[in-house]
Amino acid sequence: MGSAVAYHAARSGQRVLGVDRYDPPHDLGSTKAETRITRLAVGEGSHYLPFVARSHQLWRDLEARSGEQLLHQCGGYIVTPRGESTDDRWGDFVSATNTIAAQAGIDFSIIEPAQFRTQHPGIVVGDDERVGYEPTAGLVMAERAVAVQIDLARRDGAEIHTGERVVSITPSVASVGGSVTQSAASAVVETDAGRYHGHRVVVATGPWIPELASTLDQPALRVTRQLAVWFEVDELEAFRTETLPFFIWAGASIDDYVGVFPMPPGGTPALKFVSEQFHESTDPDRAERSVSRSEIDDFYERLVHPKIPSVSNRCVKAAVCLYTNTPDDHFLIDTSPESDQVLYMSPCSGHGFKHSTALGEAVAQWAATGSLSPDLEPFQRARLH
Repeated sequence: MGSAVAYHAARSGQRVLGVDRYDPPHDLGSTKAETRITRLAVGEGSHYLPFVARSHQLWRDLEARSGEQLLHQCGGYIVTPRGESTDDRWGDFVSATNTIAAQAGIDFSIIEPAQFRTQHPGIVVGDDERVGYEPTAGLVMAERAVAVQIDLARRDGAEIHTGERVVSITPSVASVGGSVTQSAASAVVETDAGRYHGHRVVVATGPWIPELASTLDQPALRVTRQLAVWFEVDELEAFRTETLPFFIWAGASIDDYVGVFPMPPGGTPALKFVSEQFHESTDPDRAERSVSRSEIDDFYERLVHPKIPSVSNRCVKAAVCLYTNTPDDHFLIDTSPESDQVLYMSPCSGHGFKHSTALGEAVAQWAATGSLSPDLEPFQRARLH
């Protein structure tokens, strides 16, 4: 999110300073593991539609400016149980996505399991499951997109400081309830390397946002540790983005969820899988960053082998990602309750990257004008308190 804001703000001619405690794209936050799923038919809600559609346009614009391929529209399957599920996040996602797609005129079809098995004989989908398919869905190269936006932001005049930690943000007095003009007093950002002044400040620090968020928002923010594991396959050509869509695969509970990511050009030569868990919270500075052998074995036995038996149990790579969630799994993008000069742009609850560059564009417009787009209203904090 931060790289997107910096890019769009610099692109529009604003004077931009970006500060990051590490050197993005890095492997300590939420934007790692090479790829992220994108879907135009966003089953999470119709209020996301403008951002994912605009993001698809912006990924292509970024590709044209950088020469890097960022968006692979390989298509995507969603598989959910026909019966009851205790998974409130994904359990009825085929139906939810189908409804959104029909309302928005997005190409999305329901496929019978027998038809699916004919098309993909090596992938196990049962008659007790529902399958939906979106041909315009795909994968975004997440780390590459962050790097491209930072590089282009610098090219457009942004100043980017890495290896520098923000310690505090102090807005000017009496800036709540009205826009801040260019003549107004500046907010002060203190880091471990210096002090900076700006008319508006965007806090897009991913899993570190709780330490900078307002005391009102902190109880609503929860960080969780998630796994991504790449397993070896014998016939790699059958699992590339050119030949295989992605899968969002839900089960009876969140413990059964798995995402399957085909290999993009230049990606790790293996098939990537991700799981989700929300039982245990963590802290970004104390999270266990390694993935144990027992975690990999359990992952394979529960989530991989029953669905795609031809995938080997040989692990090529494993990574830890961090989600930052709100109680309703939607975003938090809103100005501070103490000051209209400061805007918090997180968490994205594990499904934000597909929208990120368009959200960055919208927040960059706020930085220029002091006015939030009406499209951002569903993500404001009032619903959480």
